[in-house]
Amino acid sequence: MKYLSFVLILIFTSISSAVQFSLSKDIQNFIDVGNLLIVLSNRDSQIGFVYKDSRSTYTKLGFFKFKSSDATLAVGGTVGRSWTALMKIETNTYGIAPGQYNFNFVVSPEKSYANWKINQKFFFGNNVLNFSTFERIGDISVGFSRAYMRFQNREVGVYRLNEGLFAGFFPYTMGQTGEEGFFMGAGWMNGFSGFFSFRSRLALHNSSTFIDPFVIIKTDSVFFGIRIEITGSDFRGDLLFTGGKVFFSVSF
Repeated sequence: MKYLSFVLILIFTSISSAVQFSLSKDIQNFIDVGNLLIVLSNRDSQIGFVYKDSRSTYTKLGFFKFKSSDATLAVGGTVGRSWTALMKIETNTYGIAPGQYNFNFVVSPEKSYANWKINQKFFFGNNVLNFSTFERIGDISVGFSRAYMRFQNREVGVYRLNEGLFAGFFPYTMGQTGEEGFFMGAGWMNGFSGFFSFRSRLALHNSSTFIDPFVIIKTDSVFFGIRIEITGSDFRGDLLFTGGKVFFSVSF
């Protein structure tokens, strides 16, 4: 256990250094207090307003009423030496198809981008489809997707990393929906490649962390990467490290 903790600390330290080195010139901070919105960066500081609206929908089943979904919308803009407009949508669905959808759109003269994160599950009797994706398009473009399917006791899936796509199977999984497990596959990423991944979950107090290290093997090279997803009651973080590049985002 001590050795594992030391390895995790070493990995986190090296990744944090890489994040600070790679993204320190492009970090933006959005702070909202009520309807007040502040954008902070090393280029400009802006102030403006944000409008928020939250709604829930319910489904009746006889005398009972169940929440089927809830959604939050935030739309705002700021001005300073420049300007920024943003829109944020968060939606949760419940029942036999539970899912989480998060969309962010930012537009400004200096930097415009969109990023989204989707986690969706479907249940068909004893069959399960579990899909998740993390995508950003703009000044920094990255993408990472994972799909797990259990059909007639067969566990197969697909991983996508940026421009690479890999299909394979899960020789080992944990949980009803295959949230944790070992994946073996092959596909194409600038040439034929093998792909191996082991996704695991770490629970700490009120937060849940999924760690998904992976390795891609080609005929002339091998490289490693890691995807980390942290979810708490008032905190969310995403990290993708691959090919010597790091993308990190956090919101709370």
